[in-house]
Amino acid sequence: MAFFRTATLRSLLVAAALLAPAGARAAADVEVIALFKDRAVLRSAGGERMLRVGETSPDGVTLLAADARGARIRYQGREQTLALSARVGTSFASSTPARTAIAPDAYGQYRVGGTVNGRPAEFIVDTGASVVVMNSAHARALGISFEQGRQGTVQTAQGNAAAFMVELDSIVVAGIEGRKVKAAVVEGGFPVDMLLGMSFLRDAVIESRDGVLTLSRRH
Repeated sequence: MAFFRTATLRSLLVAAALLAPAGARAAADVEVIALFKDRAVLRSAGGERMLRVGETSPDGVTLLAADARGARIRYQGREQTLALSARVGTSFASSTPARTAIAPDAYGQYRVGGTVNGRPAEFIVDTGASVVVMNSAHARALGISFEQGRQGTVQTAQGNAAAFMVELDSIVVAGIEGRKVKAAVVEGGFPVDMLLGMSFLRDAVIESRDGVLTLSRRH
């Protein structure tokens, strides 16, 4: 009898699975691939789509809030806040994609989030900068002892500026990790935003199409 009850239960579960709607069985992932003020580019089973706050994609993802730090979405009756390059499915398990698309902001700059030595950071992608560049306030906030670095100069829009040349243990952006990344720390408040220069970007494949910049890992 015990075997009969177990077999019957299994049959009922299989039948219930077969009768369930196909959409309910699908693990339709949602991935945040670009972030802006009150907008986000999401990738899901239906493809990539730019959503504004309050809009819902055809596959049922609603954007509730968005800024450079993350996007808050409602998906399958649940709310979740996702950082750039995070992916969720029906269980909201995270992973890291191989590609990240970045649309320009209102000033035509490409902003992207990441980490420096494991601490959160935000950058402007700058292929014209030979190294990663930050100001001294950025460095102190990230726990970088830049005063011990080699003194040098960097060329800026305002002319040459004194800087300390340092080596960062790790930078991670869009699933791409750079080790022993050369960086320049400029005393004072320039640059206002950290610049993601070629000392990191050399490890990435950079593509541009229709104004959208795509970063991907080199294989």
